[in-house]
Amino acid sequence: MKGIRLGSHMLLFIAIAAVILFPLYWLLVTSVKPSAEIFAVPPTLFPNQISWDHYRSVFRYSEIPVYFMNSVLITAITVFIVLAVASLAAYSMTRYKFKGKLTYFTVILFAQVMPLTTLIVPLYILWGKLELLNSYTSIILTYCAILLPMAIWLLTGYFKGIPKDIDEAATIDGCSSFGILVRMILPLAQSGLVAVGLTVCITVWQEIMIAMTFVSSDAMRTLPAGINTFITKSGIQWGPLTASGIVTTLPVLIIFIIFQKALVKGLTAGATKG
Repeated sequence: MKGIRLGSHMLLFIAIAAVILFPLYWLLVTSVKPSAEIFAVPPTLFPNQISWDHYRSVFRYSEIPVYFMNSVLITAITVFIVLAVASLAAYSMTRYKFKGKLTYFTVILFAQVMPLTTLIVPLYILWGKLELLNSYTSIILTYCAILLPMAIWLLTGYFKGIPKDIDEAATIDGCSSFGILVRMILPLAQSGLVAVGLTVCITVWQEIMIAMTFVSSDAMRTLPAGINTFITKSGIQWGPLTASGIVTTLPVLIIFIIFQKALVKGLTAGATKG
């Protein structure tokens, strides 16, 4: 009886996995099909001939490499700023008592439920008055403002699980508050930092609404926004579109696979501790 249940659960798992992974598989298969085979009727599940022409077209005759570097730059800076500011905020929340602490934390939690669509117009007006539209600054600051509440909330929960005895021992040895954070707390909270960093990285890497709203210069587009250049009035260039889709997806997929255990551990700890 247990064997039958286990087999049925396994079949259900395989079916769910197939449904989830099929779009990624179809994206990959379409990207290596010759242009004529992409529109074949009926469609082929496996390419009759593997062609790398779409990838060569993407890297040689499009701005995808520029968009890729823009995404790397914006994502890296955003991750660094969010981790730095969130670490300082979470440390103060868990190690110090100050007036309005509960209100401050409540505001952080409230900021997490604010939909992005309600913030686009006010932020667009703000960056326009500050003459920061069409710049990396407006995009990075917007990402930081949106993702910081989540990062502070997760790191606060994780820092609460680190014993305060460590702080006291370090203070006796003459370590400052900032030194305790850098030398003691952050190394112990490595899993939480990885989880927050990966969450921020994945969110920024795939975001398109802010990138398309605040930037109009073609040379400053990010990958998700730049992929739209293959959707033209004359039609959709499915070959280059799917190839650039793989280029966009692959880095995040590799990072997720490498740090999967740390991501799950950090998110679980940050959501349950304290």
